[in-house]
Amino acid sequence: MTNADVELCHNKHDIDSTTSPLISAVMFGAGIFGNVAALVILEIRRRRNTRTGETRRHSLFHVLITSLVVTDLAGTCLVSPLVQWSYSHNTTLVGMSPDTRSVCWYFGVTMTFFSLATMLLLFTMALERSVAIGYPYLYSRHVTKKCAYITIPLVFFLCMLFCLLPFAGFGKIVQYCPGTWCFIDMNPAESKQKVYATLYATIMLVLVLAIVACNGFVVYQLFRMYQRRKRNCGSVMANTRSNSERRVMSMAEEVEHLILLVFMTIIFIMCTLPLVVR
Repeated sequence: MTNADVELCHNKHDIDSTTSPLISAVMFGAGIFGNVAALVILEIRRRRNTRTGETRRHSLFHVLITSLVVTDLAGTCLVSPLVQWSYSHNTTLVGMSPDTRSVCWYFGVTMTFFSLATMLLLFTMALERSVAIGYPYLYSRHVTKKCAYITIPLVFFLCMLFCLLPFAGFGKIVQYCPGTWCFIDMNPAESKQKVYATLYATIMLVLVLAIVACNGFVVYQLFRMYQRRKRNCGSVMANTRSNSERRVMSMAEEVEHLILLVFMTIIFIMCTLPLVVR
């Protein structure tokens, strides 16, 4: 795509009639259905754990994963309807507010905020699992549900600060073809705009690598746990674990959480990596 084509995408007011809204509509519906289904499953599991007396054991991970699902659901509801409205009226986001481009800026800032927030929350979950399985004594003594109530607002605050930088002239939001979405300018002319785009990509890449590293550490610790249990099977040592080890989840539960983390990591990487590479 030439510079003239890119500039046309940034400023066009009408959507090409040949462009179909089917893919975006399917993604919107899948996002809503998936997140609502996840919330229902989490609530069912929370009630089951309450009945069995395991609320304390699962509370922190439950708070983190619930916040992740709610955040992703909020991002979908705040962004995707604009895409459908744009298609239905054959008007681009810039065309909705040609003078101020406020709709385009809203869309771009919202996308940036929720992409960063969801990835940071996913990293927090991966880090929590790493500490829980790798350092059970430290986890049982110092990591509580209150940590989530501090971490989650801090994540949102840092993401908001980053997203407000374009309003101070550091970074730029532009429209992309077919005119139904806006995001950080990935080919800016000014150096400070380039720094902002590169900073976003670097943060996302570091988070992806950190999540993969945490998940790899959990896999290693689970393998060591399996080896210890295999060695101690049938011996007295199998029944003399410390109190801190009793408080962490069983190996089967850890594997279940690891599979969930890996699955969500793959989804978020597939959604964000093309922009990060670009």
